[in-house]
Parts: sequence; structure tokens; C-alpha cells
Amino acid sequence: MAKVLMVEDDPEITELLEEYLGRYGIELFSVASPTVGLEKLESERYDLMLVDLGLPEMDGLELCRRVKERHPELPIIVSTARSDLSDKVVAFEIGVDDYVAKPYEPRELVARIQALIKRYQRLATGPDTQSPFQVDRLKMQIIHEGTVLDLTPAEYEIFALLIDKRGQVVSRDFIANSVESLRWESSERSIDVIVSRIRHKIGDDPRHPRFIKSVRGVGYRYIGS
Repeated sequence: MAKVLMVEDDPEITELLEEYLGRYGIELFSVASPTVGLEKLESERYDLMLVDLGLPEMDGLELCRRVKERHPELPIIVSTARSDLSDKVVAFEIGVDDYVAKPYEPRELVARIQALIKRYQRLATGPDTQSPFQVDRLKMQIIHEGTVLDLTPAEYEIFALLIDKRGQVVSRDFIANSVESLRWESSERSIDVIVSRIRHKIGDDPRHPRFIKSVRGVGYRYIGS
């Protein structure tokens, strides 16, 4: 069972999520105090941390910064009703992995928690030696033949997503909804342009692809070994 530590001072939310997440095999441990949350991390192991921003004692962003400094291997999701774009930007700059605006559907939160835990577990088991591309999710880098590819954030996220979904057809709609860097520019044309840039950087000919294959009218599929 996955263990999630939540720092949230709203008892109604914690009670609701404790029951709901339990249905999906996620055990939730909730505290209202950031200080207590930091203490918990020193004595217990958790698979993910869920943090509200409006907390007593310490702002949630400061809490996230301290956690990432001490436990960079721990994925963090920020859950907040604050709508300031600068909060979101700062959160990602300090290493937060996902950002969910309240109110949200609990099922969406479950999906995000499961995806992040799975991603970090893959990272912890080491690189996939069968793939010519190694994805370092902590540093947000993709390495090819010992060289770090020079990718923009959108290029990195799309290519990492395609590699994760190896062999599966990934639609443009799925890419637009899954890639944070595309939230402000999610047209089909913009995705095609970014994929074209990725192909150029990895030396992949779209007429005879070795890595990224176009699926007409749908999206793309990573076909690398």
C-alpha cells in the first residue's frame, strides 16, 4: 500500500481524502502543521507528499523547498485554492512535481498520485539499459549515448512522455493535457512543431523513423527499443 503524507489544515478535506484514497490502496497520513510534517519525514518513509499552500507556521512553498532540499527523492503535489500564477511558477522552480487547483475531483488526484509514484519508482530502479535514451526525471534531462540532449521544457516533457508510453499511440489531446509546458499553447500544430524539433535533435527522419512514428490523424508512437 502506498503511503502519502498530507500537510493540510482543513479537517473536512483530510477526512474525505483518507476514505477516498483508501479505496485505491493509498494510505493517507495527515498533519496540519508543517513542522510536524518535517518531523514525520525524518522518522517515517513515505511514497509521496501532498501539500496545501495556506498553512499555519510556514507557507506551503517554503515547506516544499525544505522538503526537496532534504528529500529530493520524494515526489510532491501541491494542492491549493490560491490562483496566483507566481505561486505555480515558484513551486515548479523549487522542484514540486505537480500542482492541483482546488476544488478538484478526487479521482483526478488519485491518478496523479499513482502516476508520480510509479515514475519515481522507475527512476529508483535505475535506467533502462535497453533504451538508447535515458530519462533522468529528477534533473529533467534525457541522455543519448552519454550526451545530455539540448531540449526545451516542452520538448523534454513530450519526449519523456512518448518514451514512457513506448509502443503505445499517444494522441495529441493526451499530450496537450499531460504536458505542463503546453498548458498555454496546446494546439495540434504547436505539438507537431515541437515533435519536429525533437526529431531534428535526435537525428530521426520522419519518412523512415527509428524512434518517433507519426500515427495519421491521431498523434505519435515511440518505437525505439
